[in-house]
Amino acid sequence: MYYAAPDSGGAVLGFMGSGGLALCLTVLLIFGVMGKGRIKLNTGRAGTVAFLAGTAYSAAGKIWDTPEQVVQQGWTGLGVGGAAGPFGEVYIGAACTLLLILMLTAPLNPVRATALCLVAAFTWPTAGDSAIWAVPTQFVAAVFMMIGG
Repeated sequence: MYYAAPDSGGAVLGFMGSGGLALCLTVLLIFGVMGKGRIKLNTGRAGTVAFLAGTAYSAAGKIWDTPEQVVQQGWTGLGVGGAAGPFGEVYIGAACTLLLILMLTAPLNPVRATALCLVAAFTWPTAGDSAIWAVPTQFVAAVFMMIGG
């Protein structure tokens, strides 16, 4: 019995599709953060899986676009990228830097790391392809292409 489609193009796991990859990473994230099974995601691993899942969400579209839209609306509500908002003139570069500072300094548990890294997965690419913030997402997207996502 063959588990990979014959036209999977040599993908390591067979062709999963971006929606399938998003689904698999979401299940891993949920049950890994709960930590009651064989896999327990600590703070760092939960953040990494959340970033991977967020990148897969962006690629998958459809229902997976909802978290990204919520994050973008949240940044808009805070005045990021527009005229002076409640915090003055704050642009996307400052928001991206803020997320990194929070990742490095805030007291995170697996749930907080998951939320923060999902926000980063949706925010960093909006800084533009020439910004350093696009590099992690571009790298993850390239890896997903190699494994058949």
